[in-house]
Amino acid sequence: MQLADKSITTERLLFLAGNKTNQMLNYRNIITVLLCSLLLSCSGGNSGDECSIPEQNRFVHELLLDQYFWYQEVEPTLNYKDFDSPEQTLDFLKVDIDRFSYIADAEEFYNLFTQGQVIKYGFSFLVQSDNTVQIRYIFDDSAAGRAGLQRGDSILSINNQPVAQIISTIGWEAIFGPDEEGYPVDMLVRKSTGDIVDIHMEKSVVNINTVLHRSIIENGSDKVAYLVFNSFLSTSIAELTEVFAEFKAAAVNKMVLDLRYNGGGSVTVAQYLASWMLNTSATTDLFALLKHNDKHQDLNQQYFFKSLQNELALEQITVITTGATASASEMVINGLKPFVDIKTVGATTVGKPVGMNPTEFCDKMILPITFSGYNQDGEGEFFDGIAANCGAEDNLDFAFGDTQDPMLKEALFVSLNNVCSSSAIAQKTAINKTAKPSYSLQDIIGVY
Repeated sequence: MQLADKSITTERLLFLAGNKTNQMLNYRNIITVLLCSLLLSCSGGNSGDECSIPEQNRFVHELLLDQYFWYQEVEPTLNYKDFDSPEQTLDFLKVDIDRFSYIADAEEFYNLFTQGQVIKYGFSFLVQSDNTVQIRYIFDDSAAGRAGLQRGDSILSINNQPVAQIISTIGWEAIFGPDEEGYPVDMLVRKSTGDIVDIHMEKSVVNINTVLHRSIIENGSDKVAYLVFNSFLSTSIAELTEVFAEFKAAAVNKMVLDLRYNGGGSVTVAQYLASWMLNTSATTDLFALLKHNDKHQDLNQQYFFKSLQNELALEQITVITTGATASASEMVINGLKPFVDIKTVGATTVGKPVGMNPTEFCDKMILPITFSGYNQDGEGEFFDGIAANCGAEDNLDFAFGDTQDPMLKEALFVSLNNVCSSSAIAQKTAINKTAKPSYSLQDIIGVY
């Protein structure tokens, strides 16, 4: 694979972000769209010793000493032969607060963020506390979508292996196999109707729909726009343009933004989404300020709210969050906070107020934390997450848009009454966020 030979359209990503440099322009013919390009300081080719393991380890170390947000805390000297991979080197060098820096496959990274494509079956699932496994959502244009999988379906076995055995000994990566087109899987699934069906799927290119659901809900005298938004990709702009045209035509006055599974993505899409929800003509209304380390203050950048067609004049925004809500999702909440009445329902978010400059090397992409984000009031650094104003639990037995879904039901109650229901107050202290030990591209892709 020679990504250096490809002409790639890319954009500034959050919390995967970068700025244009002459090195990058010399390295590849990048078409810069919206707000971005990548910061790159070494060749992406695979020839010679530059991609030996010690040299890859050297590259990671030197990059962190220069670009890393906490570069002062990085070990100044290393024996590059002591580490078996650049991933191991990165894990060794990260500071304790950094759960997020990671290394990904470069082609998979580009395909996801610029094309909105992955090679997967196209469904997300949740392992419940009793080791039952339920479908959370599916992408429409995927093997799972074409097979008729739906939210709430239960997986009983995969390739004749019961899910309990997969959980305890086999593992999901092993059972689902490599991300190669045509790789097969057979599943036994219990539908929400109680019927048990056999499903055969083969991995294929999935065109991700980042809008999982949208509808307009009558809530008392209010017209509430309800949007389930799953990730911030370059392809999301076209989806959101259509959605907000529908919301504008319906004259909605409030909104429930459902980010319960949204692991982040593009800062540009975050800026656009927030701008559609805030009717402002002021060019000084700041959505986000990105601050780099003291070596790279020239890379600091301000993102202002944009004036967009079909932007809404909302009285209130209620956001549904969980322990999977991260990064650009949290940026939207934090960025809107100084300007509009915004409430959160569900559980505390991940706590990722920082971002990355993606840098390609040896067919890999390294994403070290390189900046921190702040809103107009200077608020940021929420490493413990953004706490929910009102507690509510996800229940996969309810379809998106069902007003009896506990999370949507509570969000509509808050939207109408501006206070938590009595049950949500009790739940708020009971719902705890379990911190993930690491972050990866899979957290943004979200599906197998």
